[in-house]
Amino acid sequence: MVYKVPSEPTRLRAAVWRDVHHLGAVYLQDGVCLIPDVIDMELNLDALREKIVGMGGRAWTFRAQSNATGQDADLEGLFRESTADELAQTRNEARTLLRHLEDARGHFDIEGEELARSEGEIRRLHSFLQSIRGRLFFQDPLVDEIEATLYRCHALLKEGGEKSEMGDKG
Repeated sequence: MVYKVPSEPTRLRAAVWRDVHHLGAVYLQDGVCLIPDVIDMELNLDALREKIVGMGGRAWTFRAQSNATGQDADLEGLFRESTADELAQTRNEARTLLRHLEDARGHFDIEGEELARSEGEIRRLHSFLQSIRGRLFFQDPLVDEIEATLYRCHALLKEGGEKSEMGDKG
C-alpha cells in the first residue's frame, strides 16, 4: 500500500498509522508499507484506502512479488522485527509475574486484592498477546513460551485458591 494523507490535522495521520499498524504492516518509508496477502486483507485494505481518500488523501493498493533470491527471507525478517520488541516485553512481564507468584506461594496464600491484581495482570498480558498475534504472519516461538508462562501463572493462582478454600473449610 502506498498512501499520502494531508499533513493537517495530525490526528488523521495518527489514525492511519494505527490502522496500518493494526493490520500488521511494515513500513518501508513514510506512506509505503507492505502487508502480506492473507485472507480478508484485501477487504481491510479497501476499507483503509476508502478511509484515507475520505480524509482528502490518496491511496493505492496492489499485489507485489519479490523477484530476487533471498528477498522473501529478508521480508519475513522485517515482519518478525516489527513484533519482536513487543513479544520480548510481554515474555519478560509474564516471567516477572510467574516469579512473583512462585515467591508469594512460598510465603503466603494469594487471595483477595493480590489474587484479583494477579488475575487482572494475566488477562492484560493475554489480551496484549492476542493483539500481537493478530499481526503475526509467521510463527514465533516466543508466543508459545508466553502462553506456557501465563498458563503456569494461572495454574499457580488456581492452586492457591484451592488451598484457601480447603483452609476455610478446615
